[in-house]
Amino acid sequence: MKILIVGSGIAGLSLFHKLKHSQHEIDFIEKAPSTRLQGAGICLPANAMAGFESLGFKDEILKHAHQVTEVHFEKASRKLLSKASLLEAPLNQQPFVALERDNLMHILLKDIENKVQYNKFITSLQHNDNTCLVSFNNNSQKEYDLVIAADGINSDTRNKVFDTPDLLDLNVSNWRFCIDYPNHNMQPSYLLGENDLFMFYPISKDKLYCYGQISDPTGDIFKLDAKQAMEKVFSGYDQSVQNAIYNANTVIKGQLKSVKSREVFKHKVLLIGDALHGCPPSLQQGVGMALEDVLTLSELLNDSNNTTNQMLNSFKEKRLTRISWVIDESNKVIKLAELGKTLFGRLLRNTVIRISGPQNVKGWRKLMSEEI
Repeated sequence: MKILIVGSGIAGLSLFHKLKHSQHEIDFIEKAPSTRLQGAGICLPANAMAGFESLGFKDEILKHAHQVTEVHFEKASRKLLSKASLLEAPLNQQPFVALERDNLMHILLKDIENKVQYNKFITSLQHNDNTCLVSFNNNSQKEYDLVIAADGINSDTRNKVFDTPDLLDLNVSNWRFCIDYPNHNMQPSYLLGENDLFMFYPISKDKLYCYGQISDPTGDIFKLDAKQAMEKVFSGYDQSVQNAIYNANTVIKGQLKSVKSREVFKHKVLLIGDALHGCPPSLQQGVGMALEDVLTLSELLNDSNNTTNQMLNSFKEKRLTRISWVIDESNKVIKLAELGKTLFGRLLRNTVIRISGPQNVKGWRKLMSEEI
């Protein structure tokens, strides 16, 4: 089978690794001049580590990662609301870790970077009965049996091919950065304010990944300088948050969006990773879901009894319910955070968290309990 992989993010790189020794003819393209390395931290829950173990990367990742063992939800003052252990079943099937995104990308790029065709992108696709004729920006054309779009939440491929490519704007602005913090002795901590949130997530014993967000329906806060915006939004938070913002150097800002459609494939074009199920990082499932896509797809592709249409329909059948739950639940957690706009809402939200525990841990338990 002739296969085109579009996008050299985590999903695309992982899929290429999984298929590189198969009988398929693989082309791998990336529109940027190189794979994007700059980033903040990245959190890998247990199902993500299970995926990396299947791909053979677990041990190398653990050399660069920091393992965490519990999760805290706190008020903005850092008064504890609830905590949960990550060492109890079913969460203890794999370690929960975090590391700098650059380190993860270097691991995935090793030995295959020369296989990626950079500065190359699709200009048009012509769909035939059994194949797809793809035209590229260098004026070349090639016919493929399958095009796999792993080009992120803002997927150009999805926009070109699918019926409802629009994203849901959640009206939430966010900021991400890493800071040095020697001997912090910290576990992942989520500080809840009114309609805002700040997270500390250790990525080494001396470094923290920080994330902040606020409901921002007008987008006015997003327009501000990143540090100025954070100083304004988190002025009422504990001093540890003020210190983190003061020490932030490179800040990545963004606005939370979510894939609206539940289209998985059209013609011979298949979505995986964030192109298929991009959503807020409430459950930190971007990597975990992408790796599940990769492992499910590679198994189907390696079954010579499957026609392309059978493979596409089987992939949809195996993945759609689970990814739909992750998208919907991630959006729901954002709505729960917004309850804090009013005093009654904060009381209700905090009571829910005290009774049911950290909402992300609750989601992880469900995901780790299910058969994939």
